[in-house]
Amino acid sequence: MPVRNGRLIPDMLIRRRVWSSLLSHRQRRLLSVRKARAPLDPPPAEPVIDEAAQRRARELEQELQLARDIQQGLLLEAAPHLPGWEVTAISLPARDLGGDLYDFLPLAQGWQGIMIGDVSGKGLPAALRMAVARTVFRHEARYHADPATAMAAVNRGVLSEIPHGMVTMLYLQLEPHTGQVRCVNAGHTFPILITDTVCELEVSGLPLGIDSESEYTELSAVVAPGESLLLYTDGLIEAERADGAILGFERLVELIMSQPQRKPRALAATLIQEVRSWTNGILSDDVTLVILRRRLLDLVAEIRSVIADVIGCEALQTFWETALADDPPTDVDTWRERLPQVQALAQAQFGRGIARELLQQIRLTLDDYRERV
Repeated sequence: MPVRNGRLIPDMLIRRRVWSSLLSHRQRRLLSVRKARAPLDPPPAEPVIDEAAQRRARELEQELQLARDIQQGLLLEAAPHLPGWEVTAISLPARDLGGDLYDFLPLAQGWQGIMIGDVSGKGLPAALRMAVARTVFRHEARYHADPATAMAAVNRGVLSEIPHGMVTMLYLQLEPHTGQVRCVNAGHTFPILITDTVCELEVSGLPLGIDSESEYTELSAVVAPGESLLLYTDGLIEAERADGAILGFERLVELIMSQPQRKPRALAATLIQEVRSWTNGILSDDVTLVILRRRLLDLVAEIRSVIADVIGCEALQTFWETALADDPPTDVDTWRERLPQVQALAQAQFGRGIARELLQQIRLTLDDYRERV
């Protein structure tokens, strides 16, 4: 038997102590295993769905969609057909509803009123102010023949009807047959006259809704055949990239000059595409464009520019010589007779989509020239 301190220790005692130690160790292990295997806390209860709140949310979404449709309908139906002119207007709201506006208004003696504006704020409040500003403008522009007087009256109306809002507005009166333009400006970006170069028509004035005594100065200009006018809101040149850089006026000029024909439809598409690319599709402000181009007086030259705009300048000469054999028609009726031949050649060379677009644009041009005759 083992000896400790000179005394004999029975083996049974040693075995009991060892057994006790092993047992307690096993018990500890069992406790730890039981703790590890203890069931997890029950998952939190799912939130109770409030059906009334969901129904109200759906109703609000429907109402917002209706407001959006009404606003876009007001803008889309405003763009007119002006004989001798190409007109394109487009508005991109930064939110579901925007505060930008534009309008076209027929005036006495064949003049055409054209307005573009920008209401302070965004979203639903700005959209409501936009609707009020458009209503005030239409009333005063019909009542006052002089654009400066009309703008002063619109300013007083905005102060009365939109007491806590500010509006920038550009108002032009256009005589379509001569290209004469009369312009007043209430704090808006300058209109751009596009010829072989880009020129701002610098006319200034206080924004609407600031001072009831504001007076406005009229500027006159003439848009020659082949020239264009670009009206825009500041959301275009202030479009912001992710790194904080803005698109800027210099880049706008580069984009305009990159378009050989400078047709409103193609120019608007280029500008909108650049804004979306620059901002990665996330607008910080509404963007609105109105572009007007006075058609060339010569029918053949105008249709040639239409074809170049659709198929590109590089392909123009070959297509023109093949389709027309250097003998282009000089009147509307003969051009209509040649359209099937032009369409067939365009479809063979460029495909059905381009051919359809080309035919549509030529027909619009021929209809326009028929009205002018």
